[in-house]
Amino acid sequence: MITLIPYKFDINECDQQIQELQHFLKTNLEIRETGKNGLQRFFSNRPNLILLLGYWHFGLEPAFYKPEVSLFSNEFRADFVISDRQKKKFVFVEFEDATENSIFKPKLQNSDSGNTSYEWSSRYEHGVSQVIDWYYRMDDYERTYKFEEYFGHREISYTGLLVIGRDKFLQQSGLMQRFRWRSSKTIINSKPLHCITFDQLLQESIEKLSTLKASDQLE
Repeated sequence: MITLIPYKFDINECDQQIQELQHFLKTNLEIRETGKNGLQRFFSNRPNLILLLGYWHFGLEPAFYKPEVSLFSNEFRADFVISDRQKKKFVFVEFEDATENSIFKPKLQNSDSGNTSYEWSSRYEHGVSQVIDWYYRMDDYERTYKFEEYFGHREISYTGLLVIGRDKFLQQSGLMQRFRWRSSKTIINSKPLHCITFDQLLQESIEKLSTLKASDQLE
C-alpha cells in the first residue's frame, strides 16, 4: 500500500516558505532539478510548499505528502505525491529543470534567413510522457485488486502536475502563448495535464495562500 507522510499545513510557515521560494527563484535564473541546490531538495525541505500543490486538485484538502514515490512496484516514479485525509484524492507532481532550454530549444537552421524557430525540448517531452505514463497505469489498474491493494480504494480521483522552466526564457523567445496553449489544451483520458513554469507555480502559491488566509480569518 502507498505510504505517505502525515503533515498539518501551517499557514504562517507556508508564508515564510513562499518568501524563501521567491528569493530562490530571484537569485537563481537557471536551476537544475536535482543536486545540492536543486529544485527537488529545496521543496523536500519545505513540506508546506508541497502540500500547497495539493490544491491543484479541486476539493483536495492536503493532509499527506511524500517525495519520490514509486508507483506500482517501482514502474513509474512521481517526484511528489499529495493526498487528502481519506487518501481518495491525489496530486502527482513531476519536476523538471528550470533552464533556458527546458521547454523549447532552437531548431538547427540550414539557411541564412536569420529567423530562429523553436521545437519542444526533450526535457519537456520527458516530463509530459511521465505524467501520461501515470495516467496510463492508473487507468490500466483501476478497479482491480492490485489498485485497491495499493491505494486502499477501488477508485480514486487524481491530477497530474508538471512544473518546468522559467517565464523569462519563454518571454524572451516569444513562446509563452505557445506554451500556455498546449498546456491548456492537453487532455489525457478526460483528465487535464497541468503544466506550469516555476514562476507560475510561485504566483499560484501566493494567490492560494492569500485565499487560505482570508478563509482562516473568517473562521
